[in-house]
Amino acid sequence: MFKKLFIFVGLLAILAACSAQKTVEDPISEGEVVEVLTEQGFILEKSKKYPTNNVFTQVLKGVTPDVYLLDGNLISIYVFSTSKERAEAVVEFEEKTATMELIDHQIYGLNNVLVFYVSAEERLQKDLFEALMLLDTPE
Repeated sequence: MFKKLFIFVGLLAILAACSAQKTVEDPISEGEVVEVLTEQGFILEKSKKYPTNNVFTQVLKGVTPDVYLLDGNLISIYVFSTSKERAEAVVEFEEKTATMELIDHQIYGLNNVLVFYVSAEERLQKDLFEALMLLDTPE
């Protein structure tokens, strides 16, 4: 009887430890995004004037993006509190633009950050993706 109780308590302890090890993502800041892109050779120019009716600069989940120009093309960076909010923002964007014909763009979602880059240049989109992935690489 004691042996069965000991095994049962041991299994409970293991299950409790496994559930307690849920990983918590460290949020990424807009500054970290700009820093990693700059370190990778991208020249970002802070945009002071941009169209407020642009679908790539609209408010999503209550967040207004920071807007830059990259090689003359719009790049908007949304920073949400959680990755769940970022995912919900993508759904909101898709719902709002479902019936629209959008210009070429790329959407990058990483942790709590959502980035739109409006350009048809596939090589630049790939390079941008690789640079943003550095934010997800452990140091």
